[in-house]
Amino acid sequence: MPVTRRSVLQRAMASVGLVTMPMVLTRALGNVVAPSLRRGEILPDPDFSLLRPINPYLVGVRPHREGGICLKLEDEPLPSRYGSKFLIHNYGHGGAGITLSFGCASVVVDHVRTLTRDMHRRRTRPSIAVIGSGVIGLTVATELRRRWRHLPITIYAKELDIRKTTSFIAAGQFEPSGICEEYETQDEQKVLAEYLRRSRNRIIEMQSSSPHNHYGIALRRDYTLDHRNPAYDDCTPLDVVPQYRSGRLPFRRLNMAGREYRTWLINPTILLPKLVVDLRRSDVRFRRREFKSKDDFAQLRENIIVNCTGYGAKALMNDNNVIAKRGHLVLLKKTHPKQFYFFSGGCWNGRIMYVFCRHNDIVVGGTVQRGNDSEAIIEPDRATFERILNNARAMFDGHIAECVVA
Repeated sequence: MPVTRRSVLQRAMASVGLVTMPMVLTRALGNVVAPSLRRGEILPDPDFSLLRPINPYLVGVRPHREGGICLKLEDEPLPSRYGSKFLIHNYGHGGAGITLSFGCASVVVDHVRTLTRDMHRRRTRPSIAVIGSGVIGLTVATELRRRWRHLPITIYAKELDIRKTTSFIAAGQFEPSGICEEYETQDEQKVLAEYLRRSRNRIIEMQSSSPHNHYGIALRRDYTLDHRNPAYDDCTPLDVVPQYRSGRLPFRRLNMAGREYRTWLINPTILLPKLVVDLRRSDVRFRRREFKSKDDFAQLRENIIVNCTGYGAKALMNDNNVIAKRGHLVLLKKTHPKQFYFFSGGCWNGRIMYVFCRHNDIVVGGTVQRGNDSEAIIEPDRATFERILNNARAMFDGHIAECVVA
């Protein structure tokens, strides 16, 4: 079997578990004396019994794409009775949609700039149709409006209530989670790094130019166990997320050797509504419309179409590289003002487990059910939610080997 970067990453994720190691060694690692990452300060644990009173259990479908994000301008325009239409794709971000949204939107702006210059030479007035109202569609429309104040822009989507989008129920950590394994070669890694740098630049600009938490963006400390975290260590440039610090984790019982990264929390329950308000104020139109195939795009009057349909692109574009990765989240109440951290390192045995303390709640995850595109919560999901909470309790109780498959 050829050795690829993806196989190395997968082996690295699998090899972080210490369950198969001798118990003496496991105990020894747990008892490592290291300098505290918070100079002796102990951060408050979440209360895993205190569920958010409204809709504490959530299920979402990550629009993963094998081979990486589809972000390109199609070579041939779409024929239409309204004239030629140019199609730009921006979909397949997997679990990194919020992370990459502003960076990929800036690439779309570059494509539109090229098209509009040519249209102006031909005395054609450009207009934009953005297909999709998740974070990818909203950030594309936002960046287009920033560049062209009077360019006609319309967002089309089958669902205009952003609370019903996958983006709205995402956790919101800035990290190329899940998608980085698709970028194997050095050239591919440079592409992903460019997307991340563009996102970082725009996020810093938004953070510095708006009131505190106006867009739900906050720079936070992310704690992990002391093992490799491929999405950071292998896929994120150090000028985007700096080198981690090593030390003792700052929790009462989860106080073994670990790592501290610095990254952003981007809370979609704050970001998405604010983007919608900004777009409506800047005369971006919202229209409800469902598309069955790529041919339906030709019926639109706009001459530049940006396809931001996420998982919907699988059917619309007949793109079988798009794969559903279903995930579960549990939302808790915050109980302490110092609950402003991430814990995203998973369990020692390689099980997925993360706890994100957001502005107004705490998100606990997670799972990856490959190929399952159901957004409905069914009876087996109840046991999955309970296992997610049990895994989180076990970790924060310092029982690092007790995670089970969620």
